[in-house]
Amino acid sequence: MLHAIIVDDEELSVNRMKRLLVESGEVDDCHTFMNPLEAYEFVKANPVDIAFLDIYMPEINGMRFANLLSDLNRSIDVVFVTGYDHYAVQAFEAHALDYLMKPVTEERLSKTWDKIRKNQRNAILASATPPMESLTAAQKVKGSPHVILTERETRILRLVTDGLTNKEIGAQMNIAAETVKSHIKNLYRKLAVNNRIQAIQRAKELKILV
Repeated sequence: MLHAIIVDDEELSVNRMKRLLVESGEVDDCHTFMNPLEAYEFVKANPVDIAFLDIYMPEINGMRFANLLSDLNRSIDVVFVTGYDHYAVQAFEAHALDYLMKPVTEERLSKTWDKIRKNQRNAILASATPPMESLTAAQKVKGSPHVILTERETRILRLVTDGLTNKEIGAQMNIAAETVKSHIKNLYRKLAVNNRIQAIQRAKELKILV
């Protein structure tokens, strides 16, 4: 699950975007800000995977704020959300993952999630380690004697590695997406990580995944 922030000085836009993100089932938490400076302080102290930024804002516009985020953490994906299409070229020059026009629709947002998952898979491949011996279910994690992954958690972790969403994992395992979300939270806790990429990297380090 992803940690997301929304930065927009229009309250209606913020509320609509947050509803779409929550209903998508892709985010673990979503914090909203109407003041970019407050958002900046939050990012300095908390894990953030993706930022949805309005471009036209007073004091600090979205382009400038995206640069500030990059200085803090280059792994944060940026999606610009705006009512002005003439910013598109600038947005992609700023290496934005996507560019959404207001009002954002669920159908258009689904394409953004596809890009995010592809980006995650690329990051996983870039950090991949050589194949290692696979461990069986309900095994003890090497180097962490008090941590045990159940068979279900191990299977979910493998499906996460394949880039599946919570809904897709639930469909394969015949369990609810909320149940998948709960298992993934337990995985994060056991592996001492904050997001999917970190979980996969950590699992490879501990020889849980081949």
